[in-house]
Amino acid sequence: MFLESFWSKFSFDLLPTLPIELSFGSVLLLFMFSMFPSYVAYARQLMQRKWIYSFSFIDFTIFYFCFFVNVEDFYFDRGDLTIFAKTLYIILFLGSIIDLEDKKSYPYRKKSFVKKYISHPIESFISHFFYFIFKILPVEWASWIGGKIGVLLGKTQKRYNKLMDANLKIAFPRKSATEKEKIKHDVWEMMGRYTAEPSHFKSIFRNYKKYLTFVNDDILDELKDKPYVAFISHSGTMGLIAIPFALHKAPCSILYKFPSNNLTNNLVTRSFGNGIGTLKFVPNTANGTRDAMKILLNGSAMLAVPDQKFQTGIPTKFFGAKVKSPVGVAKLASHFNCPILPIQIVREHGLHHKIIFHDTFMPFKSKDKEADAIKTTQKINDIIEGWIKENPSQWFWVHDRWNIKSKIGDKNAKSKDNKK
Repeated sequence: MFLESFWSKFSFDLLPTLPIELSFGSVLLLFMFSMFPSYVAYARQLMQRKWIYSFSFIDFTIFYFCFFVNVEDFYFDRGDLTIFAKTLYIILFLGSIIDLEDKKSYPYRKKSFVKKYISHPIESFISHFFYFIFKILPVEWASWIGGKIGVLLGKTQKRYNKLMDANLKIAFPRKSATEKEKIKHDVWEMMGRYTAEPSHFKSIFRNYKKYLTFVNDDILDELKDKPYVAFISHSGTMGLIAIPFALHKAPCSILYKFPSNNLTNNLVTRSFGNGIGTLKFVPNTANGTRDAMKILLNGSAMLAVPDQKFQTGIPTKFFGAKVKSPVGVAKLASHFNCPILPIQIVREHGLHHKIIFHDTFMPFKSKDKEADAIKTTQKINDIIEGWIKENPSQWFWVHDRWNIKSKIGDKNAKSKDNKK
């Protein structure tokens, strides 16, 4: 047989042909192994979910008979079945990683062979697997367990803990070490909850009165069918912002950072509320600015998250220290002469959040457009800074907002030069 000679010739016998010991752990590993290529394909949105589960079930069933069924009267040759199962799995895997999408439509980065075909598919599968685990749990359990996992994993992240220490030293130099440790603990818990909660956004949407409180949300009705730019910060569970827009039937698009691993893009958009209402997602790329302008031109809202590090941004200050900030919100609002809407998301307790719609303000307008952009962006920074001071443990301090990593790298380089 061709397949048998193929496996023998290339010695690609990754899987045994004899049945192995039946245990819960081995069955679980086999299940994850069988689901892997299908979920990679699902991440690429190459097929519908029902086909994903169908192919995975068929693959798992074949492998189960190959490895765990140990009967004397077998109706088919186990070796031939194993060859067929391994061949089917390779076809599924290759089908899942082949890029069938138009690369010009997405901001792909150049990737190494290992990232494109090994590490990124594995990372995608793990992310989707945990998304599935959190989804089958009750919403409050998922949030609580996610928080606990976040705290446990956070203790092992020495690099990010050092970054948080440096960031907190800049922002809150007068806070004690105990206070800063409490902030770090709460941040890791919040990030764990943030990872778990998006799988239940539809359930939270159906029961929003139980989990959400809105302040001044009537402003969405006042701004409906008018162009405006809104912004939030990296605080709480950001994707919940989709719910008030859906309740008020207010059209909105989100300008977001496309992930380096494109296989996780569907999870990133879901974390921002994809599937709730009629949200549209615009990757923050060269084409993204043009798309954002079209959206505002059609009288819709554009939502951004402008509190991250931006290498090509304009010079501003954040907590009194120099930073580079994205200028997109300021320039879009200035170009269309439209209002800017600050939206604050606050986690009050557990899963419950308060979403505050602050009063709008107009961008600075004068003959000097660059100076106006800096003033408007600085005002946005000042607003977000005020929110962080109110709830310091709810901002994502793991961001390298002040470019700490490069400064640390410079110090290490200088110390090595001095030793030489």
